[in-house]
Amino acid sequence: MPTHAIQNSITDPNIQLSLDYPDIVMQGKNFVLSSVIKATVDQVSNITVTITCPELQIQQNSFHIDKLAKDSTLGNNFNATVKDRVPDGTFVANVEVDYFVKGFFDSQPIRHAVTQTTQFLVASKPSLSLNLQTPSNAFSGEPFSIKGTIINQGSSAHNLQLSAFSSEVQISGKKSVAITDLDAGKSTDFEFVVQTQKNVGDPVNAVIHVNGTYSDDNGKTYSIDNSFNVFVRQRGLLEIGDANGIWVGQFFIAPVVGVGTIVSSVIGFLIFLWHYKNKKKKRKTKKSSS
Repeated sequence: MPTHAIQNSITDPNIQLSLDYPDIVMQGKNFVLSSVIKATVDQVSNITVTITCPELQIQQNSFHIDKLAKDSTLGNNFNATVKDRVPDGTFVANVEVDYFVKGFFDSQPIRHAVTQTTQFLVASKPSLSLNLQTPSNAFSGEPFSIKGTIINQGSSAHNLQLSAFSSEVQISGKKSVAITDLDAGKSTDFEFVVQTQKNVGDPVNAVIHVNGTYSDDNGKTYSIDNSFNVFVRQRGLLEIGDANGIWVGQFFIAPVVGVGTIVSSVIGFLIFLWHYKNKKKKRKTKKSSS
């Protein structure tokens, strides 16, 4: 059968077929390929849906519908298994819909056939990636957040353990996470809230590592890791605000404000209000005297 554009649905002027199956399948494992067919016109009959693929063992690879009224649907589950010899990667299956439809001017129903392909991703082991959202700067001894997303692009992963550490600074707080299972094709978010020691001395550009281990269905262990840099310094005595800032050449500019600056601003604003009220009062006095 010819193959066409890879997609999970088939549509023509008379019928629609939608397919649903796991994002990732595994050699030797059973999975369900669900199909739902819908008639979009009247007089659709003798519908047959057939799936063929050398990489799949399907218990019954076709199903038949005698007649389907317009706008009605009917579903069927194909029980399939990926053959053991199939390598990791992608493969496609051919999906054919064969049916008859009788138009208003047709003396007999006319046969139609539509064929397309649908793609599968097969993986024999978990494949985890770790994305981090981190601050670029932090005050020593004060909490900051490390957020992350773990994505599994392989088979199911189990017993995932993650932790954060650094060789340049001491890390304390909520710096570890345990995840029992992460199914194939799924993702999960996590967050560490950590802090360094209070006294770091001179500012330090520290590397913080986030790494861990996970296992597959057979108990084999794999590792995962990522890292980021954070500029750590002590907060000044009269500084308030966030530690995040920017580098301009060799100079670091942090968006913190001194308490003295705030007090001076408040005093200046109060003096401004006092002068403003005095001016208004003098204007009223002049108007009343005139």
